[in-house]
Amino acid sequence: MTLDELHKLGTELEQWLRMRVHPIAVKMLKSRDEVPQGAMIPTRDWGHKYSLCQSFAKSQRDGWMIAMFKEDNWCFEPVVGLGFAERVPHFLEGHHRYPDSVRTLEGASEWCRYMPYLEYGIYQGIVSAPINTCNFMPDVIVMHVNSMQASQLLILRNWIDGKDLHCQLSGHAVCVYAVVPPILTNECTVAIPCRGDRRLAFAQDDELVFSLIPYMLPDFVEGTRFLQEHGWGIPMAQEYKEEYDLKPAYAKMGEMLGMDMKKSLPRP
Repeated sequence: MTLDELHKLGTELEQWLRMRVHPIAVKMLKSRDEVPQGAMIPTRDWGHKYSLCQSFAKSQRDGWMIAMFKEDNWCFEPVVGLGFAERVPHFLEGHHRYPDSVRTLEGASEWCRYMPYLEYGIYQGIVSAPINTCNFMPDVIVMHVNSMQASQLLILRNWIDGKDLHCQLSGHAVCVYAVVPPILTNECTVAIPCRGDRRLAFAQDDELVFSLIPYMLPDFVEGTRFLQEHGWGIPMAQEYKEEYDLKPAYAKMGEMLGMDMKKSLPRP
């Protein structure tokens, strides 16, 4: 897939979903030499640090291409989760979670030990940019979507080969949960905006995060076209109706299960 194809397909998916913000291309960087031309680096170019969720927000809302290294991060969880620093014992023991958000230190340690992570030392940085303007091939495509859009994306993932997603969900560290599992498993995932993403990066109350593996993008767009032609697209028709019209395959399966699929006669 060329960059031009990536831009066109990403734009088509964004428009079909009627998204509020751009899907963003996210790439892990092994060194500063891999920083794409034109990327902003917060401490170098703006003289201050960001949380990763904030740099993602500036990419998806304001169109910025932003590269973040350890020294650019204000929040440490992505620094640990992305492998920019070692998972030191004090982190693994859960001290930053207890007693604020976990009632026991043992429980806090449980969360810290099982937070997804990339091995220390493989990557030094991360870069994000809107999918329709990025000048690099991403490792992950990250999208803030509402629940209806998430449903459509899950249907599209299922349309490709019948597979559902099996996701590790948390109310913390959405940047880690959105980026690390897809890289480790080469599979899409769903993540929940965390407190920081909502409070500091403008995630909305009705939003989820869907992370898409780039090589699947052509199949996702092909699926949008197919679903639109077969009554599964957007906008989704809504009706509150008893014994609504069923697709023939649904009615046939019901009959095979011994269900009465004939509509009731109207009462006099």
